Amino acid sequence: MICARYGRASTGRKRLRAHRVWLTAVLAFGLSGADAGPVRVGFGRAALPALEGAPLGGYGGLRDRRADGTLDAPEIRAVVFARGELRVALVVADLVIPRSALRADLVAATAPLELDAIVFTATHTHSGPGGYLPGWLAERVTGGAFDPEMPGRIVAAASEALAAAAADLAPAEIQSGEATLELALNRRRADGARERALPVLRARFGDGRAPLLVFAYGAHPTVLSPGSTRYSADYVGAARRWLEARGTRAVFLPGPLGDQAPAPAEGELWEGPPEAQWKQVNEIGGRLGRAVLEASAALGPPSSPELQLAERWTEPPPLALRRFCGIWWLTPLVRAPLERFVAKRVPLHALRIGDATLIALPAEPTAAVGEAIRSQMPGGSTRFVVSLSNDWLGYAVSGETFERGGYEACLSLHGPGFAPWLIAEAVETLRGIDRVP
Repeated sequence: MICARYGRASTGRKRLRAHRVWLTAVLAFGLSGADAGPVRVGFGRAALPALEGAPLGGYGGLRDRRADGTLDAPEIRAVVFARGELRVALVVADLVIPRSALRADLVAATAPLELDAIVFTATHTHSGPGGYLPGWLAERVTGGAFDPEMPGRIVAAASEALAAAAADLAPAEIQSGEATLELALNRRRADGARERALPVLRARFGDGRAPLLVFAYGAHPTVLSPGSTRYSADYVGAARRWLEARGTRAVFLPGPLGDQAPAPAEGELWEGPPEAQWKQVNEIGGRLGRAVLEASAALGPPSSPELQLAERWTEPPPLALRRFCGIWWLTPLVRAPLERFVAKRVPLHALRIGDATLIALPAEPTAAVGEAIRSQMPGGSTRFVVSLSNDWLGYAVSGETFERGGYEACLSLHGPGFAPWLIAEAVETLRGIDRVP
């Protein structure tokens, strides 16, 4: 059953609190008409904890990868979009995955900012801070030994970035468009789908501050190998640095990257010493940054001011592990930890910002699943399909990929029906912003 409430943003915060009594709900509201004024945009950033000797989050194993230095400092970047009284935040952390507990703590910590929604997203770097995921299974699969102080440190950094973004709000012209970028390869199948979409949104300000570029691409930030033991945002950080050196502010969002790896111009990923990998980080990041800047230069006129939000809470399907995978053989040992790890309900968010439409997903879809969702998004809009948002329910793969097997299929924790479920939930959430008067 879907419960929906629609109205103007002036009552949005009250509705946001009230809707949580439903396990499955759609909350949609926005503003239209000249009286609402322009879209306002604010940007903030803060350093994530990068403690010497602490575990890195990313590649799993029986032993922790302990940090012994920093290549580039991992960060949290925040953008607040506002129009009238409606205020929506994107918070993007250089972490491997988001979790609902982190988002809930962030919502509580930033209550004085009176935000109507927070979309909490991880860039998916495998060289960011770890130790924030409790439970032995999470520790061994990706997070490293749990440090009970680490979640609080991450939330404090996110709160700092969000407060800075809220204080930075200023009227902006919004432009957006989609480009094509050949930067990713299907890491599982030579004949598999490849991610090419590069959506870009630019906010330009009339007071001389640097423009803001929000962009998404789907390729794993795993240029640095499991042998790397220094903090880094991987090629994501390199792309942001490249853009900022040219007078912009930059926010990366992870696209449908489930089966996508970045393709270096020379050599193979993970070959050579760490210095060679760092060279590839900067080469790939530079190509992404250049493509984003070229796409922004080709954008059309500003869109009419519009800001809409739909938030949908829903229950994920039951666990259904693929037969004969390693995790399946260990079912007697991992079933209970998995049941505790997987969220019982998750939010999806749809945003409309000018001519751009964004859908934020609590999973890691492959390129084919991302394209299936993209094909259902409003025609003529700039389409952002954002992975790894608010929580992580595992990989979402096509039925064919599930049958063929491989790493992504084995970590599709909810079985072959998970991708169709995710597509349907995304479409229903998108319908929420279509219903806003």
